[in-house]
Amino acid sequence: MGEVSRGELDELRRRLESCEERLHHGDTTLALLDQRLRQIDNKLSELGVFVQALRDRPARHWDTVVSLALQWAVTLLLGYVALRLKLS
Repeated sequence: MGEVSRGELDELRRRLESCEERLHHGDTTLALLDQRLRQIDNKLSELGVFVQALRDRPARHWDTVVSLALQWAVTLLLGYVALRLKLS
């Protein structure tokens, strides 16, 4: 094996520094991507809760409608029975 010249050492040193810079940039980019993905995940979770609340609203609305209809039906039935008993 031959000796390595000063120019070759400088070139290797420059290439190593370039690789280190790219590696550091890649780590920084990954950290930023990870942070952004966590933010997106949190937003999706919030949207999921919101969508579920919207999905539950019509069901609660119909529960209220049915409950009121049954209350009125029972009230009318009791009123009819009381009226029939009073008239007899």
